Amino acid sequence: MCYNKQKQEEYTMKHKLFSFSVILAAILSLTACGSGESAADVNYSEIAASDGSLVFTTSSTPEISTEPSVEPIIPSSEIPEETSAVPTTEVTTVTSATEMIVIVPAPEPSEYQELKVHFLDVGQGDSCFIELPNKETMLIDAGESEYGDSIVTYIYGQGYDTLDYVVATHPHADHIGGMADVLNTFNIRNFYATAFTTTTQTYERMLDAVENSGAAVHEVMAGSVILDEPELLVEVVAPKTLGDDSNNSSVVIKLTYGENKFLFTGDAEKSEEDDIWTNIKCDVLKVGHHGSATSSSANFLKKVDPTYAVISCGMGNKYGHPTDEVLERLNSRNIEVFRTDLQGTIVFTSDGKNISVDKQPSVYQPQVQTTATTPQTTTQTTIQTTAAEVQPVGTQYILNTNTQKIHYPSCSAVKQMKESNKAYTEDFDGDIASGYVPCKKCISE
Repeated sequence: MCYNKQKQEEYTMKHKLFSFSVILAAILSLTACGSGESAADVNYSEIAASDGSLVFTTSSTPEISTEPSVEPIIPSSEIPEETSAVPTTEVTTVTSATEMIVIVPAPEPSEYQELKVHFLDVGQGDSCFIELPNKETMLIDAGESEYGDSIVTYIYGQGYDTLDYVVATHPHADHIGGMADVLNTFNIRNFYATAFTTTTQTYERMLDAVENSGAAVHEVMAGSVILDEPELLVEVVAPKTLGDDSNNSSVVIKLTYGENKFLFTGDAEKSEEDDIWTNIKCDVLKVGHHGSATSSSANFLKKVDPTYAVISCGMGNKYGHPTDEVLERLNSRNIEVFRTDLQGTIVFTSDGKNISVDKQPSVYQPQVQTTATTPQTTTQTTIQTTAAEVQPVGTQYILNTNTQKIHYPSCSAVKQMKESNKAYTEDFDGDIASGYVPCKKCISE
């Protein structure tokens, strides 16, 4: 619970009750004046009813009258239309010869507040902290282990000591590394993950922390619903099935608040993206796999059609994320892109109709590719190079024509590959369509 917000609510309620008391006193004073009674002769008190309503009672010396105090009863069907409307706040009065009782209905549940989505800067990893409009909280992933303390500090800084919903999209260290610190620190109500398991120490640490937290554990797949309230829905849209690939078993979450929608994709890649048939059109997309070319296919972006995209990645990371290929796809659809490596933590705010963001979008700058030239010398020398040493300009992937695998040029498998089996390409989607599959070692990174 946010203590600052709670105090504000208590103050607001007290202020409203005080204002009502003042108004009531004024009304009673006028009534007293009309009956020849001074305001000093009227007393009122506050009583709490069993249903949570507040009952104000006033007492005074009854006025003796020789006329019967019977008022005519008008059938509801004869009430003029203009007087039959019920105000938003009803005040019921009951009068007698000795006292007047004013009943104030118990307060209705507070209206939804703003939704805030914090895309945290956790380097080459993912972590999203969400302040839900019903005053609950959610955390999706927790970056590498080195960012656990900073995530805890950030959430505490927002005024929270409880996380109502914690989601681990998949068991890679750059998504769950800091989870144990979070689980061991906060009061955790619910924890969500798929049945996909691994044997890493990071994963085992998280499981121990989950057990110690006492949180309710939920195994989720496509179709699972985390939260369903009027105007507020948090649902799982993927994965439909679990394979042997952790990335493509990522929990993909769609958050709907009023007219605004957010999509959180974990490290889901093209095969999982293609498997989503639910309506995933949204306003804000958390780009899959840190902007890797294996995610955010043209077809997927067409289905999502976001206004904004957020890429969570580390400055100068060794994987080259985000790839220029993905940035070009986003730019071609006029999607405003935000990047944690360039802009730090990014916060989106929604009132259910409009979305604002605390940063300006990053500027798209296509990579300039140049061809190196060898200066001519008077001595003619033949320099022999291998294909691995000099790659065609624009090469982003290397194909193994024997194994039908796609590799990053930096992949260790490339060094062991026969030159006769190597082919160079920029058309990832086209090669996938031709039957090639991504190297598991590459995509796990």
